[in-house]
Amino acid sequence: MLENERMNGRKGTRPERAYCKIVPGAPEPNAPVPSEKLSSCLSQSSAASEPNAPVASTEALLGDADLIYLYDGSLEGLLSAVFAAFARKEAPVNLAVKHNLQESLLCSSVFIDTDLVAADRVQAGIKRVLGSDTYEAVKQVFLSKNEHKGGVILRYLRHGFKRGRWFYTQLAHPVVSEFTAVQRVVINEAHYLRQFVRFAQLESGLYFARIQPKASVVPLIMDHFADRFNVQPFIIYDARHQLAGIFDTERWWLTDASQIQTPALSAEEDNFQALWQTFFDTITIEERRNPRCQRSFMPKRFWGNLCEQIPPQLRRRHPQTPTQIVQVLNELH
Repeated sequence: MLENERMNGRKGTRPERAYCKIVPGAPEPNAPVPSEKLSSCLSQSSAASEPNAPVASTEALLGDADLIYLYDGSLEGLLSAVFAAFARKEAPVNLAVKHNLQESLLCSSVFIDTDLVAADRVQAGIKRVLGSDTYEAVKQVFLSKNEHKGGVILRYLRHGFKRGRWFYTQLAHPVVSEFTAVQRVVINEAHYLRQFVRFAQLESGLYFARIQPKASVVPLIMDHFADRFNVQPFIIYDARHQLAGIFDTERWWLTDASQIQTPALSAEEDNFQALWQTFFDTITIEERRNPRCQRSFMPKRFWGNLCEQIPPQLRRRHPQTPTQIVQVLNELH
């Protein structure tokens, strides 16, 4: 019996004790409240409940947490907005392109004019303090279609200037991981396009390639093709972002392509595409065809611009749009 009680005593929990700390000069728990303190509390509460009492403005209540900077969409405009955020000591939640912003009653927006001097100062500061690789990473994220890329860049630079040059190694930090995730999408898209760009010869002898990437990666892939096709002029046309990269065997540049018309192909282009498709069909082993594996290495969204994936009935001098071609491919496969 005694042993059982000892065992129960070990297993049972101790009764909770209430501890009270005596502070010198503190009132007793049941002591009455002084009349002067009670009256002051009542006067404050009545003043707060008056209907005509002044109310804080929306901007004061929101603060920087819902402030958005607007810029013109250029890289210089984005860097000008970054400069303004540091100069004004504000922390806007996002740096958005003016024509892409959807107005909201809960957000206040300020347009930042593009200042080339301020943009150059930000560029020089990034390279001096954080290194040239960080500035290249910022340009890569700028090419993304992420609507919050401006805020991602601003938070990344703030963190970098605070932590120092090696801040990008802190991959577990939410600011760094957020920036890296957006950058990875752009880098992967550029990697895809280095493999899946197909050039077609025009009647003028110029080579033309049409792409529709998720991100505006033409500036990232022009060096790659200019080094490999350095003796022939070509154009890479981004139909989704209305941007074209032009190479004239000496240098390349970017231009707006919103008014471009798809040029006519040369008379020999159909023959070359037929030869390439014949080679593609010849080396294919039907018994080992694996469409799922093929789609994992070559996403289907690129098939509309790949001549080896276009059926012969659609490969004429005036081919269908990539969307229509993909629809036909879906029906055939």
